[in-house]
Amino acid sequence: MIVVKEMKYENMLKMTDHLNSNNYYINSDDGLKITFKHLEFIEPAGAILFLSTMDKIKEENIPYEIEPIDEFRKKSAISYGETMGIFQQIGLSDAPSYTSGSTYIAPTKVTLTEIYRKLGAYDTTIEQYYEDISEKIVIKALDLLNLDLSEEVKELFIYVVREMIRNIFDHSGTPHYYYALQSYRYSNCVEIVIADVGVGLQRTIPFDVEEKWNGTNTDEEAIRKALTPGLSALSNHSYAPDDYKNSGYGLALVKRIIQLSEGLFSIASGKKSLTATTDEEILDDCDINGTVVRMRINLNKLKDVKFESVLAEAEREAKEKGFEQMASTASKTVKSKNLI
Repeated sequence: MIVVKEMKYENMLKMTDHLNSNNYYINSDDGLKITFKHLEFIEPAGAILFLSTMDKIKEENIPYEIEPIDEFRKKSAISYGETMGIFQQIGLSDAPSYTSGSTYIAPTKVTLTEIYRKLGAYDTTIEQYYEDISEKIVIKALDLLNLDLSEEVKELFIYVVREMIRNIFDHSGTPHYYYALQSYRYSNCVEIVIADVGVGLQRTIPFDVEEKWNGTNTDEEAIRKALTPGLSALSNHSYAPDDYKNSGYGLALVKRIIQLSEGLFSIASGKKSLTATTDEEILDDCDINGTVVRMRINLNKLKDVKFESVLAEAEREAKEKGFEQMASTASKTVKSKNLI
């Protein structure tokens, strides 16, 4: 029995690792039972990790049973989960839900085929979609916190979100992705989570023959390579305009920006998760399909980050490590386009 008490990032990582360690995906005849009877808390990263885990369970045809929530609806966490549509997405509720509220954007599932259909219908480009969805998320975050940031800081915020969205289309091979947002007014922080259910970093990060031979092509090493400036992952987005050609700087720059703003950056793929703050890095075990990125951004400190300095430092590091490739124009660009 899986008892979901706190739908937080760290807790859901442990849940995914538990499912893997106890061979739920192998001994599927034993069945899987999940209960929310003791649920006390939900945060966006935990909710999306849970939803992506349910995607995996369904994809692998694992028998499962979720205890109905009817008796627990008066619990604040259950009510909040229904309000955000989490329980509706897993078939436990048909109550009305809201895509956003006074403190959040609900976990939202975006199907890539639907995006491309709309692009064709409106005769626009995928690059414009990156800009539009990023600005939508950022404007909502600023509205939730009632902040009036300078244009420079807002553009830096948009850049951070845009690079994560762009990575999904460049590399993941996912049929859909999720995003969500939670604001914390007492600290002027916002947490944004973006996740895909694709092939994962290990299959997109370039490993040489020696690394594969020695078995160092692990999920942890794939994450660390993804955060190394100038080391570009294998892209399935070769048709992109030159400005958007991936150059291996997006994740590296975003991590540095968030650390400098005294925030928190987490990335999980396959069997490992790495969380970085200003002072430390934490490794956790997990078992997920695709890649999950959690960004907790301190907007009070973001205004002090100088993008040009971060970029210059990243390019110096790339050159020192033998990666001569420079950041793509899109990865160098903070200024956003005019968006609809």
